[in-house]
Amino acid sequence: MSLLRYAHTIYKYNDFVDLFFGACRYVSANALSEKGIVDAHHRLTRSGDRVVIIGGGDGVTAVTAAKLVGRSGSVQVYEGGDRAAGRLTTLCVREAISGICTIHHAVVGPHIDVYGGDFATAAHVAPDEIPDCDVMELDCEGSEVEILRSMTIRPRAIIVEIHPFLFAEDPAWVTDRLVELGYRIVYSSGHDGTEIDDDDLHKLLTRSQQCGVIYLKNGARSPAVVAGVSE
Repeated sequence: MSLLRYAHTIYKYNDFVDLFFGACRYVSANALSEKGIVDAHHRLTRSGDRVVIIGGGDGVTAVTAAKLVGRSGSVQVYEGGDRAAGRLTTLCVREAISGICTIHHAVVGPHIDVYGGDFATAAHVAPDEIPDCDVMELDCEGSEVEILRSMTIRPRAIIVEIHPFLFAEDPAWVTDRLVELGYRIVYSSGHDGTEIDDDDLHKLLTRSQQCGVIYLKNGARSPAVVAGVSE
């Protein structure tokens, strides 16, 4: 997609006032990468926990989780892109968390939008093969639906970055599914960590069904992040 067409798409699916004020606040806040998920880990992940991360990305959340669980815990990261998996391994060495964090070059569930390199050589893990854990993080570009639909484990806490523009189900499917599985939603934010209420979460999810970059007036930006705890 050309830059001009991309800009037009963002303008088309954003409320102009929300886009203007939200983008300004987002930039002025110097939003950190994956801060929504990072903040959720700080609230829910404990020393000694077993954490599973599906979609390792740039490794920010893996480092956060590893430092929270400490030497008595573990973090397993599944990343489909070969270059991203290699960078994650290097990052673990640099951050001295290799004894805590294990990187798997693998795709979990369907490969809807795998980036970070080639996934042709990646292993495939079915949702019902995800290992038991205390905290599960899903940042897997649309695959969150099939994983939540088919997984058999019941972690104490589940953190999900939601990508409605990458799945056909209703934008609220993920939150509804978490409740159906017996989880209480305790945290909702934009990608940047700006916390949002139920109305703003609905707005962010609904608008991002057509466009992956949506801003709210308070600076929250898609994709939305939610976290639930088992009741």
